[in-house]
Amino acid sequence: MTATTPGSFQSVTFAAWRDHPPGQDRPSGRHYVTLPELLVRLGSFGLGLRWKAQIDDARQIAAFAEIERACGGAGLGTLELLALVAPGLQFIDADFAGYAGDELKVVLREFDSTSWDVCTTDASVIREIRRHYPDAVPCHPAGVVRTPVHHDGDHDW
Repeated sequence: MTATTPGSFQSVTFAAWRDHPPGQDRPSGRHYVTLPELLVRLGSFGLGLRWKAQIDDARQIAAFAEIERACGGAGLGTLELLALVAPGLQFIDADFAGYAGDELKVVLREFDSTSWDVCTTDASVIREIRRHYPDAVPCHPAGVVRTPVHHDGDHDW
């Protein structure tokens, strides 16, 4: 995979845990933003991407290891990743990098089960994230985008 300069990316961060009002057959209370929810928010932008994953605790949690393994090599398509990730699965610290060919297009980073960072080359993705998560604020993309590409034997991005 090719390295991408952080300067070509825009990034936002927002709370993973949210209050949601009652309605739409949901009780009021707390809601956790999951990886599948974010993948859906990417819309058509995300459909053609291949995903690489780096998940802390993958060695201790079998479901995490399975996802990380499936995302190895050429990566996993968005629909395949959606099918693999259980609806309520909550990662603690994880990076999901979406590629179009060899070009990194988006990084979804879950931090400490408390926040998500979305870093992308496409301004419309940032607008869509801000529309759904109004608390999203800009953050520095260098903290999200890993450059140059790193290979440590387990991860190759």
